[in-house]
Amino acid sequence: MDDNFQPLIIALCCNWCSYAGADLAGVSRTQYPPSIRIVRVMCSGMVHPNLVIDAFTKGADGVLICGCHHGDCHYQEGNYKTEKRAEAIKLMLADFGI
Repeated sequence: MDDNFQPLIIALCCNWCSYAGADLAGVSRTQYPPSIRIVRVMCSGMVHPNLVIDAFTKGADGVLICGCHHGDCHYQEGNYKTEKRAEAIKLMLADFGI
């Protein structure tokens, strides 16, 4: 195994909580690996399963969907929608052998 391997992680972060947290980390000069690519989405509930599958087919080693805390979603229930959708995405990925 290559000790220098750094997996390419696509982090889909909601604009209001997760992306704001990543932005604060940057302002605070907190370091994270350059192999993590942050993509801002308006709400984690708006992440379509095809976006996740597309990331894997284009070479991502992992996809992280980050949303607001329960009860704090700016779009009321987007984070709950994401939780339900994540289960479907897991099944789809298993069907594709990912």
